[in-house]
Amino acid sequence: ADRVKCFQMSADNLHSWLRSVDTCEVLEEHIMRFVRSRDSEQFIDCIAGNRDPILSKLAKSQDKIGWRRFMEGMISKEFCKIQDTHSRL
Repeated sequence: ADRVKCFQMSADNLHSWLRSVDTCEVLEEHIMRFVRSRDSEQFIDCIAGNRDPILSKLAKSQDKIGWRRFMEGMISKEFCKIQDTHSRL
C-alpha cells in the first residue's frame, strides 16, 4: 500500500511538472494515462480514439521502448517533435 501511495504521489508530481513547463495538452493527457496504467496498457491503448498519425507513430515507437524504460527516462524522439511544434505556436 505504501509503494502504491508513493507511486501515485510521484505521478502527481510528474503531472504538476508537465503543466509547469507548458507540455502540449494532448501529450500531457496521454503521458499521464500511460504512467498511471502502471504497465497494464501500452501507449497505443492510451491514445485510443485519437486518429492523429503523428500520435500513432509516437505510440508505436514508445511501445517498442516500453513502460519501464519510459519510467526510467527513455522516451521516444517523437515526443520531442510534437512538443517542439507545440512550443513554436
